[in-house]
Amino acid sequence: MRGSYRRISRSLLLIGAALIVMAASTLTSEVAIRWDAKNAYRKCDGAIDGTIAWPSEPEAACVAMLMCANESVLSAERQQRLIEQIRRVPGCGEP
Repeated sequence: MRGSYRRISRSLLLIGAALIVMAASTLTSEVAIRWDAKNAYRKCDGAIDGTIAWPSEPEAACVAMLMCANESVLSAERQQRLIEQIRRVPGCGEP
């Protein structure tokens, strides 16, 4: 009985450790993601909300904003705020 308890405990510990490692590897900070990365769409919500900075150059900001408009799933409120932000970038145009 004692041996099976240890095996179960060890198994649960290993499963827990595996889950922690998986979570840590998938929770890459959005701030650390570059705007030209394939997963840059993960930055969109934060950028629209103002917790993550858009690229500083207007042309790069426009490209990032248009990417967010086209590739990110946004709530109606965020979509409207993004459109307002896009319109403030000189020469960016409409999404």
